[in-house]
Amino acid sequence: MTVLSHLRSGARMLAVSLLVSAALVRPAAAADWTDIWWAVPEIGWGVNFVQSDRFIFATFYLHDANLQPEWYTGEMSSNADGDVWSGPLYRTTGSYFGAPWNGAQTNTQPVGTVTFTRTSSYTGTLTYNVGAVNVTKQITRLTLTGIRLGAVYRGGFVSYLDRCDNSANNGVARVWTDIAVTQTESGGLTLDFYTDGYASGAITCRVTGSSIQNGLLFRIPDAAYTCGTTFATTALVTQIKATAQGIEGQWQAQFPAGCVESAYFSAVLY
Repeated sequence: MTVLSHLRSGARMLAVSLLVSAALVRPAAAADWTDIWWAVPEIGWGVNFVQSDRFIFATFYLHDANLQPEWYTGEMSSNADGDVWSGPLYRTTGSYFGAPWNGAQTNTQPVGTVTFTRTSSYTGTLTYNVGAVNVTKQITRLTLTGIRLGAVYRGGFVSYLDRCDNSANNGVARVWTDIAVTQTESGGLTLDFYTDGYASGAITCRVTGSSIQNGLLFRIPDAAYTCGTTFATTALVTQIKATAQGIEGQWQAQFPAGCVESAYFSAVLY
């Protein structure tokens, strides 16, 4: 029995449907790049990204040739795939912080360009130039503190099957589910999905393993993924994130007969 068969038997579906086609097209699920980034182990250099739809405002903290702090900002827009972001880089000066702000002392000048190319949901390559000086950095999200995820949530997930040897098995399920998240001090992370409701005590599917935190995101590189007593595989779980109201994330798993599942979940506190 496939996982879609397990989900189809759940009593609390949002709108379970199988969309059969020779080539399944699904909407892109892009990462949110908002975070503090740094180039390990370069203390004293960093960049902050704040994303608004397909635009990122970047603020740099770095030092000039005389080791004096400089203030730069970048305004990057994404390409169609959301894998590359690029735009102009500016140097800004302003009033002395201990005196009333004086607009006449503010100066913003374009000095070059900046480009961010993702290599994963938590790493990327940053290239920029200030005039004739070109810089390339391999950057990663900076983790400030551990983030608590453990709770019970109510929401849903979408499960896409694609690349099946038999194209008739390609499809999508959209499911209501309660999600119980258990987090341990040692990094263990378990997500239990209850399609019949948390109160039923009946776990439909479980994703569990050792998690890694990168900035605001968690991932489980090699999660055990089971549904019922008849389905078991492994999954790459990424972009698990605590939101203001709950939790979200995604995973990808290899199924029998060539099928690949891409699943996306989002839920609010129960």
